[in-house]
Amino acid sequence: MSNRGSEWRKWNFHVHTKGTNKNDQFTSGSMDDFFCTFFKKAYEDKIEAIGITDYFSIDRYLDAINYVKEIHTKEDEDWEEKLFSEDEINFIRKIFIFPNVELRISPTTKKGKFINLHFIFDPKIVENLNNEFFNKISNVENYLMNYQGIKDYAKHINPLLNDDQLYKFGIDNYNIEFGSIKSLLESNKLIRDNSLIAVSSKSNDGVSGLKDYYEEFEKEGGSLLGTVKSIYKLTNIVFSNAPSDKEYFLGKKTSEQEVISHTGSLKPCIIGCDSHSEDTLFSRFTWVKSDLTFEGLRQICYEPEQRVKIQNDKPDFKEDKVIINKVQFISENKVFTNKEIYLNPNLNVIIGGKSSGKSIFLYSMAKTLLVDDTILKNENLEEKYNLRSIDSDFNFRITTNSGISQEMFRSLDENSVIPDIKYIPQNYLVKLAEPDINKKGKSLNKLVRDLIKEDQDSKDKYDQFIRNVKQNDKERDDLLSKYFELLEEIAKTESELKTKSNKEVLEKNIKSNTESVEKLNKESGLSDQEILKYKEIQTKLEFNTIQKNNFNDDFNNINAGLSDLKKLSNDILEKKKEFVEKIKTESVKQYYVDKLSFIDKIYLDITKIFEEIEIQTDEAGKRSFKNENLLKKNLISINGEKATLTKELEPYQQNEKLKKQIEVLNQSIIDDKKLLADIDLLNKAILDKKSLSENCRQDIFKLFRENFEEYNKIINELKHRTLELEGDGLKIDGIAQFNFPKFVKNLYEVSDGRKASYNNYTILKETHKATSPTNFEEIINEIEKIFIDIINGDYFILAKFGKMQAVKELLDDYFFDYWKITYKEDKLGEMSTGKASFVILMLIIGLSKSKAPILIDQPEDNLDNRSITLDLVSYLKNKKLERQIIIVTHNANIVVNSDAENVIVANQKGQNEIDSSSNFKFDLINGSIENTFEKILEETDILRSMGIREHIADIVEGGKEAFKKREEKYGF
Repeated sequence: MSNRGSEWRKWNFHVHTKGTNKNDQFTSGSMDDFFCTFFKKAYEDKIEAIGITDYFSIDRYLDAINYVKEIHTKEDEDWEEKLFSEDEINFIRKIFIFPNVELRISPTTKKGKFINLHFIFDPKIVENLNNEFFNKISNVENYLMNYQGIKDYAKHINPLLNDDQLYKFGIDNYNIEFGSIKSLLESNKLIRDNSLIAVSSKSNDGVSGLKDYYEEFEKEGGSLLGTVKSIYKLTNIVFSNAPSDKEYFLGKKTSEQEVISHTGSLKPCIIGCDSHSEDTLFSRFTWVKSDLTFEGLRQICYEPEQRVKIQNDKPDFKEDKVIINKVQFISENKVFTNKEIYLNPNLNVIIGGKSSGKSIFLYSMAKTLLVDDTILKNENLEEKYNLRSIDSDFNFRITTNSGISQEMFRSLDENSVIPDIKYIPQNYLVKLAEPDINKKGKSLNKLVRDLIKEDQDSKDKYDQFIRNVKQNDKERDDLLSKYFELLEEIAKTESELKTKSNKEVLEKNIKSNTESVEKLNKESGLSDQEILKYKEIQTKLEFNTIQKNNFNDDFNNINAGLSDLKKLSNDILEKKKEFVEKIKTESVKQYYVDKLSFIDKIYLDITKIFEEIEIQTDEAGKRSFKNENLLKKNLISINGEKATLTKELEPYQQNEKLKKQIEVLNQSIIDDKKLLADIDLLNKAILDKKSLSENCRQDIFKLFRENFEEYNKIINELKHRTLELEGDGLKIDGIAQFNFPKFVKNLYEVSDGRKASYNNYTILKETHKATSPTNFEEIINEIEKIFIDIINGDYFILAKFGKMQAVKELLDDYFFDYWKITYKEDKLGEMSTGKASFVILMLIIGLSKSKAPILIDQPEDNLDNRSITLDLVSYLKNKKLERQIIIVTHNANIVVNSDAENVIVANQKGQNEIDSSSNFKFDLINGSIENTFEKILEETDILRSMGIREHIADIVEGGKEAFKKREEKYGF
């Protein structure tokens, strides 16, 4: 039988059977027929613990026990097959059957009913009950059969009643004074230690019915309030399914202290089917998390909230795929035990003496499942445990609740069955907590960020944020390249401008040459009218020359521009293809393929336009347009106009000598005018490029600002992931932070220290920390100032770097999302190492969206006992309901007060003063904390010589005291 400690099982605390002393409505022909129906129904409903209930008697309990024994010992195999299947028999044999003696106690309730009180007994003292219980509270048989008042009263009602009927009548009217019950428990240790008392909280036959009118009764001079309190203080359990009762008795309505003051202790609420006929058998039940023992049942008093649930579905649901069902060492050399160790879906603790193998056990689970094994290695990047050096044939197998098994040493292409398991090795939390070790919190901040991103939605948002920031970085770098290109072009244009003639000289030369041309024309005999015509034609030729120059410039610009556009459109086209290929849903993919089809058209159109201006060269080396286009038409027009004008000018140039002089002067005029136009163009170009460079600079700082806003935006989008931790007193504030130390370091590396111009800027003070307050406006103002000074040469850069490299370092992305952590108003950086370790553990567990198991090795290290008791224990008790936790610990409070469902005890042979007869060097045993039996002196296998509780008390320091405090915690 697999043992995984305390498990949720269906218990029925209150069920009557055939022959019950009161209100017997069972119709089965014989007792065997009844119990056949009874246990088949228990099997169908999977009821694993049954309280056989009767009034003032355990006879029906004994009937049930004897019937089960018959199933064990019946020799007729046909009988077994006929009544029960093999599965049914195996199930019935494991049912925990216990006696529930129902009593009536006075005083009566407002409705005239006696209060319903139940004694649930440990079956081991059944043989003592007649002498130690029934005979102590009253001689029931003598009272019922001989008490003349009862008989006379019954005869008066119905003279025809026989002795059996008189007995039944007596049962209905018999009650015990509360005081006698109280006296019995005070005087009888056997009964006190081996029973649990449950009281009904109903208004007709429960304490609520008494409580309903104690105030009214007090007005009349009576006092029932004290009786109500006394009854509650005597009892351990309340029969009730009322939400208000459950809240009250758990201290949820008022306070735990007030409930303990009024009722003696917090109390679990349970229900039973209270069946008096076959039809209602097991119609109601209670979930109890414990072993199927009386000691297991007692645990509901110590943990009245977490050990009891009244609901249809099994509590603490977890998916099978993320639960480790069992583990096993594979050790042919018997170094390690080969026993399968079953794990509980909730909290499993591993205890043991020094070098008992408990950390190896946890490490083996981690190594088998972890995808990234970095955390398994020490500072020398060597694995903490070389398991095959301990056992050459070593392996380790894990099986999930889904039934899938996986071994530590397996094929490299076999993926982990639980890849997102969390493993926290010994001292890992301390390393994260101590600033000098974790390098000022970088790794811790990354840990928090990674935990926040664990759910897919947050991860997608963060990934998109990273893409946005990287795109901004790329655009900023492109703009910086463009900016320096513009600066270079401005400098080049200014240099070119200096090579041009003086504008005033050119204008005077043009005027002088024009006058000379006019003079020569007159000398050639041209009339004034002809000179005017000549000048008109000459002016047109000059304009034609300008058109030809403009054409050449336009062609070069169009050719370069279309080439760039073609490349850009191709890049966009490829991006579109990449985008749609990532879409998994075919209909959605097709939708965006259609919607973005215009990108394909743009690319094709630009390609077609670019092909229009393609140039071809003939054999003579003459270049011409390959296709018809607007430029070709314009060129033909310009060349044709020039030919026409040249021909029109011929009649005015008959004198060859004068003609040559005029041509020279005209060409000079044309050249000078072109130079003047070039000067104007260069000046305009300088102004335009300066304007562009300023716009570019503004765009650069706009992107700088947008990057900062991206950090604020993602912090706001992920904020919801941290809000749920605030209920645990843990607060995480996301801040867009500027990494001053990195900024200063990078700027210093490119700065000329001899000039020390960096001393003029507060942002470059070395006293700033990465977590210093980030005032964005101050930062951007300082950076803009440094930027301008670098460009102007007022901030001195080392010659080997240059201004562009310096500006790139200046404008690099120094922002980061910083997650500031406070716990109960204390900042993480100001906490003790121990407390910080606990807070980090809370972060790892609380922020993780994964439901995979958490493996923790000694989380209590560096925590004071108060922090363990108040913080860590409470946290584990809540979080184990959400995911499986497996812990190595040497602290009794974690084992006991966290109410560990499964305790695994580890032992290494030869490490104890008393050696063990185990066949294995490293051995393990496991069970619940309610598993208890005193040391068996003749048992030489140390692990099997005592109960789990005794191992805890023996191994874990403060174990006995922890059990005692647990029992006292809620007043029990």
